[in-house]
This record gives sequence, structure tokens and C-alpha cells, in this order.
Amino acid sequence: MEDVPHRRDALAHLAFAGLIDVQDRMLHNRSYTTGHKSYRARATIDLGNAIGWEHAHSVLYAGVPDIAVGPRWYSTYEMGGNVVQSLLDARDAELLKQTAALTPAEEAMLVEVITRGREINVIEAIVALLKSGAAPRRILDAIQVAAAQVILETGDVNNYSMSQHGYEYCNTLGWFYDTFQHPHRLKLLFVAASFIQHAAEHQRDTPNNLGRRTLTPPPGASGWSATQLLAKLEAALLALEADESVALTAAYLAAGHDRAPLVQTLASAAVEVGNDPHNQELGLSLLEDYAKTRAHDRDRLLLAQAKHTAGHRKYGDHLECYRRFAEAMGVEV
Repeated sequence: MEDVPHRRDALAHLAFAGLIDVQDRMLHNRSYTTGHKSYRARATIDLGNAIGWEHAHSVLYAGVPDIAVGPRWYSTYEMGGNVVQSLLDARDAELLKQTAALTPAEEAMLVEVITRGREINVIEAIVALLKSGAAPRRILDAIQVAAAQVILETGDVNNYSMSQHGYEYCNTLGWFYDTFQHPHRLKLLFVAASFIQHAAEHQRDTPNNLGRRTLTPPPGASGWSATQLLAKLEAALLALEADESVALTAAYLAAGHDRAPLVQTLASAAVEVGNDPHNQELGLSLLEDYAKTRAHDRDRLLLAQAKHTAGHRKYGDHLECYRRFAEAMGVEV
């Protein structure tokens, strides 16, 4: 970090080393990374940038050795490398310059393939999109929509691990694309898509999940004002009523109300509920991507945010930390 001219390259490689370390299976497996090394690498970089690298020795001491801790899983990244080499003629640099957006039909196709198909179908779909001129970053937007759909199909409170970590990986990869110009980032599209395809498969084959469902607005919702909908949504989120929260969010969106108050309500709830910041941050990750994505179905990220904020596993009194903070800061609850 003292070599300032090369600092940014070193940080890019640190994040990249975390992003390539992803398990190659989920179902009936006991050893996972679920992308955690990349999340901690991002935290290391964000903290160092925030406090200044001259003060960040302890941050580096915590973040850098973590990358080397086993077990390490690189076979999914190896797949991505082989696909780019053999099916895309190793044209990383050329393909990364592509700027074409996905059409609504292309986006819907990729989401469907990731959430319902096999890994080979996912690989073939992304290869075809890249060959047709699609921008890798816009393909990642669609992968994030697929990851949000997997969250929406989660049921039991204990079943969120794979769906939430799959989304967090896609969020971290989006940050990586937007922060660094790493020459091998194209290959990570295949890692992310494989991660979400495995998560979707895991959720389908795990008991007590919901599958794809039609969203039904609450009775009487069509007559409620935006203010009433948001008040009911906040109450449902804090009461951990996941399906009710999704339905109210869908009703608000269908009514065409201003998105900004909805985002604020969802963000506030995400930081109020729970006492495990690593799980709570998923709600903010979804909102971060909602603000940046160009996906046609971007509202699905808001639905998934409501689902996750209310639905993921909490520990003990899920509002205790918030009440303590409010008391200490003189905030009226």
C-alpha cells in the first residue's frame, strides 16, 4: 500500500482473489465459501479508502491473510476461464468493451435459464449474448435479477443462506466491475451465473421453499394511498411478515407511486431489524443495485429486498439493537 502508483492494481487483485474462490456445489455439501472472501476483501478496500491507507495496517492484517484461509474452491472460476478460452476465443478485452443493452426478451430468457435450467444452459446463454454484442455489465444486471428471484422463492426462515449469499456475490461483482478494470473480470460472469443456478437448484430441492408464485395484492390495497401502503409495509417488515411485505411492496409499485419513499422505508427497515449485520446488509445491497441497475425488471430487486428484510433468520429479539441505539442517541422509536 505504500507503493501508491501500484496500490489500485494491488487492491483489484485482492478483490479478484476473493471473487474466484466459490464452491462448485451446494446441495448435500458441508463446506462452502458462499463468496465470503470477496465480501471481506471489499470491506478491506472500503475501510482502507475510508480511513486512509496510512492508517490501515490493522485492516490489511485482518483482510489479506483471510484470502489464503482454506478450504479454497477455484473449479468454478476454472470453468469460466475455459469457457472464455474455448468458446469466446479468449477475447476478454474486446468483449469487455461491448456496450449493447439486453432487450427485455433477452433479460427474461437469461433469468429463466438461470433459475430453471442446468448449468450448461446458463453457459450457452451467456456465450450467445456476448457473441451478439451484449455488454458484460448489462448481463450482470440480469444475473442480479435472477438472484433476486431466488430470494423471492425462499420459504422457511432457515433457508435463506444460499439465496442471500448468491445475491451478495452478484452485488460484490457489480461493485468490482464498477470499481476496477481488471482484465479477467469477464470470466467472473460465468462464476456468478453458476453460483445463482446452483442456488436456484438448491432451493428447489430443499424442503419448505415456495417456488415461483403469482403475487397477489392484499385485499383493499387498491384503495390505499401511498402513505397508507408505506405505513402498512413498515409494520409488516418490523413484524417479520415476509409474504405480506412483498405483497405490499408489489401493490405500491403497481399503483405507480414515487419510488423514493418506498426505497427509504425498505432501507430503514433493513437497518432496524436483526442483530447480525452481515445478514442485514443484504437489504442495503439490493437497494444499492436498484440504484445502479439498468435491468428492465429492476423492481424485482425491491420485492426481494422486502422478502429478505422480513424473512431472513434473526437471533433473539430482532429489534433490541435498534432500541438500544435509539435510546443512546435520543431517537424516538
